[in-house]
Amino acid sequence: MFKIYQYFHIYTVRTESLKEYCDFVDIVYRRMLSHSKTRWLSLFPGIERMIQMFPALKAFFLSQQKPPIVIKKFFENEFSEIYLWHMHSLMSAFHTHIQDMEKEKNSIMEVKKIMNSIHTILLERKSNNFMSLKVKGLLAQKRSDGLGKEYDQFCADVQGLYSTCLEYLEKWMTPMEEFSTFTWMDLSEPPEWNDVEACIKFLGEKGVVIDDVKCFDQVTNLKRFTERCNRDEEFSGLQVHQKWTKYFEKAKSIACYSELLKIAQFVFALSSHNANVERVFSLMQSQWTKERNQLSVESLKGILFVQYNLKDMSCKDFHAYLLSNRKLLGKISSTAKYRWADKEDEEEKQDEED
Repeated sequence: MFKIYQYFHIYTVRTESLKEYCDFVDIVYRRMLSHSKTRWLSLFPGIERMIQMFPALKAFFLSQQKPPIVIKKFFENEFSEIYLWHMHSLMSAFHTHIQDMEKEKNSIMEVKKIMNSIHTILLERKSNNFMSLKVKGLLAQKRSDGLGKEYDQFCADVQGLYSTCLEYLEKWMTPMEEFSTFTWMDLSEPPEWNDVEACIKFLGEKGVVIDDVKCFDQVTNLKRFTERCNRDEEFSGLQVHQKWTKYFEKAKSIACYSELLKIAQFVFALSSHNANVERVFSLMQSQWTKERNQLSVESLKGILFVQYNLKDMSCKDFHAYLLSNRKLLGKISSTAKYRWADKEDEEEKQDEED
């Protein structure tokens, strides 16, 4: 897929030639998509676009006098389209789960739950040697054409692909097993004391001291809260951190949740994925451009703070927020934020002392 994208991406002439060929064979031209190695979400739409353009691409490259050898071999393979359709069905499952996983403010419990889900799906697909009806239909046609050996090889490749995916996934799941003891904190079920006690022991080894006597009574209150709220579909649909926020807000005083708060502070401080960091990098690149390369680190940091932390606020709401905050308006209009002003203040103080 990447080779085909590169073939057209570099040369406009080749793209125009493909457009003309699509018009000739009456197929709608679509721009080829590239897959980024750092973004799994780009793979599924890339494969989908390849399938849409497959007839035109195959005819185009096989009609060329000297096409790239790798691309020529791919399109000469009788099973190339079938491989694409199977990858499409496989990546559709990954795509949906990755979208859920990379949601902002996901906790480590939610990410672990999503990874367990896709792991279960892959195990089931492998045990049943699952192939979509589209793939089975194309395979049956190839087998009737006398390609029995190639048919068997494809089935073996399907099993190998599932095994490779499972190995890759398990490699990333293994480090997260350390935090399995916090699974109860998703509050999908009323917590059991044995699970909470295991957390207290784990945190004790990390230097976080939890009073188990106080915690037991607090867990009892949490259990009643969870039993009551889980009947509400709206509560069940909340993210984990939102559920805990609601519990802390409902509590009468901090004495009702002081030890649970310590556990929550530790867990929600754990980074569940690097998607948020990648988002900050994207924001930074949009600000620190070639035209604005003289921005200081402090200025850029301030811009990113505003952009990231206030991204859900509309311009109208932001304007109202500024007008209602006199202290902030005073800081904005003052010269205190500039380095030269700090230097002048230091010089004035020095003169007064002299």
